Amino acid sequence: MSVAIPGARATDLPAPAADARTRQRGRAYLVLAAVLAPLCVPAGPGQSALLDVVNLFAIVAFALFVAAPGRQPLRVPLAIPVALVAVGSLIACAWAPSLGQAALSLAQDVYLFASFLVAVNLVRSRRDLRAVRVAWVWAAVAVSLVAVGQLLIHNGGSLGSLVGSRGLRPAATFYNPNMFADYLMTSVFVAMSLAAEVRRIPLVIATGVIGFALLATKSNGGMIAFAAGAITWCAVGIAIGPAHRRGGLLAATALLATLAGAGLWLNAEWGLADGALRSLKEQTFVGRMEKSSASRMRIWEQLERAYARSPMGIGPGNSGSLTVGIADRERPDSYRSKEAHSDYLGYAIERGPLGLMGLLGFMLATYLYVARYWQNSRRRDGRTPRRAALWTASMFAALTASAVHSMVIEKLHFRHFWLFIALVCGSALASDRAADAPAEVA
Repeated sequence: MSVAIPGARATDLPAPAADARTRQRGRAYLVLAAVLAPLCVPAGPGQSALLDVVNLFAIVAFALFVAAPGRQPLRVPLAIPVALVAVGSLIACAWAPSLGQAALSLAQDVYLFASFLVAVNLVRSRRDLRAVRVAWVWAAVAVSLVAVGQLLIHNGGSLGSLVGSRGLRPAATFYNPNMFADYLMTSVFVAMSLAAEVRRIPLVIATGVIGFALLATKSNGGMIAFAAGAITWCAVGIAIGPAHRRGGLLAATALLATLAGAGLWLNAEWGLADGALRSLKEQTFVGRMEKSSASRMRIWEQLERAYARSPMGIGPGNSGSLTVGIADRERPDSYRSKEAHSDYLGYAIERGPLGLMGLLGFMLATYLYVARYWQNSRRRDGRTPRRAALWTASMFAALTASAVHSMVIEKLHFRHFWLFIALVCGSALASDRAADAPAEVA
């Protein structure tokens, strides 16, 4: 799923000192990207962010660096599924209601993939991977505290509406609470991956702050996706973790599953806790789920009718460019439809069957990169170092959570998503390079 483009040969190899400086600069860029990724608001022209300014310079500099003689070959992970998405997108443009919107969406695709290539080629060692994850976690803590501050200001210094069905849903420095929830969900798993590499107490506090902010977003999709990721994290931890830890983790997981199953059975048979569940639904953000589902169903029905007219796709980014009848309006003041609110449906409707196949291939390929990292990290006795096991479990968990969240949100234009995918692919490629040098295994 990856392509290597070799650089030209040179008669003089770069000096070790120069190579060390290049690695330090690359690591500094990765840290800066992790810090700036959540800073989407205030936005610049075309919803550009501070990271985009940095990335534009980084992309140009990296292109010159790769083209220079004697440099490292350019690695292009996920080349095949991305190419499939591109072909499907170009074909779908023939039926696009708005060619301008399609061109803008394709330009975003190109930019995000270019910034992904820069990051993935700069993750070259375990130090790089650790530095960017530590920066990611502390940036997430800072943004989480901004969200807590927004809650306190809105509620007059109280957190009483934290899980209420109404009240402020903080977005911190993101465009909306659902995007913020996606970032926090990923950040929790990034933090969990560092348990064997940083001090425990600060990490526990950081994870707690991020988790608190995730709860404050009141995002049903984010919470369900996080639960799916947490289950995956436990399952992978049991499968690849140290043998002496598996029994306790397996027992705890089995106990929780048994208690949950018993509770569901008691409720189904005798209606136990019906009042409490009804109160939970009415008084917490769980009650918003029915309203959100109904709204998304109306959007999806409109898009399904559009797909029936254009089975090869209606063009990238054109879900929100369709005109609907007065009886089908989704906004009281507009005859425009809303976006798909689902990556899977959005790709199928906008980019056609080739685009959807490319998306599914993209997701499958990321899992294969995680498996590749794990295989390269195993010792000769078959055991996996704890730091590698934690990063493997966290990658699997975050990817699963992301796949679930993509059912109810369009996240493939999120900057933090592409940075995380770069860490996944970059750590796998770094482990390939370090297979014969254990000290450099990522």
